[in-house]
Amino acid sequence: MKKPFTLPTLVVAALLGLNFSGLQAQDTGGYNSESRFGVRAGGVISKQKFDEGMLDEDPQSKFGLDVALLYTLPIGDGTLNLQPEVHWMQKGSTISDLNNGEDVTTTMNYLEIPLLLRLNFGGSLKLFAFGGPSVGFLLDVKSDDDILKSEDFENTEFGLHLGAGIGFGSFEVDVRYLAGLSDVADSDGNLGEVKNSAFGAGLTFKF
Repeated sequence: MKKPFTLPTLVVAALLGLNFSGLQAQDTGGYNSESRFGVRAGGVISKQKFDEGMLDEDPQSKFGLDVALLYTLPIGDGTLNLQPEVHWMQKGSTISDLNNGEDVTTTMNYLEIPLLLRLNFGGSLKLFAFGGPSVGFLLDVKSDDDILKSEDFENTEFGLHLGAGIGFGSFEVDVRYLAGLSDVADSDGNLGEVKNSAFGAGLTFKF
């Protein structure tokens, strides 16, 4: 004999249905349905890969700062956003035992501009994921004892940003992976092929 549905069973089923639908996309007309500016501050742990050049050492990662301005433009009801960003970012690496047995740290300051497509989901949780291409413009290079200089690198880098995050009111926290797709070593130099990569995290205030 089949047991009849009770009121508690119906309530639980309704709540589960609401939670599942909330994870599909943000509510129409919600927070992400409006255009917003943002200021982001964070850091990156970057590393470089050297191939077929005078530096055949395995570089260690280094910490760098990352400060950005961004603009979020809703597409349709705000489930999707287009989000261009402008970053001042420090990349580079540390090579051990390069200069008379001492470590050499190289810091590369970039103006980096990613164009991200952002997917908002999670309802009131304000979860999001994003990805898109980026172009970076080398501002300057600082290296211990001037082992490496700006002339050793290309002025432009092409890459990819992939990440996810969560929002709390007007604040958002995100983590991202930055993949360098282009060789940043100067074609006339002797560094061989050099590519950047990094993991980053940041806090954004939107208004």
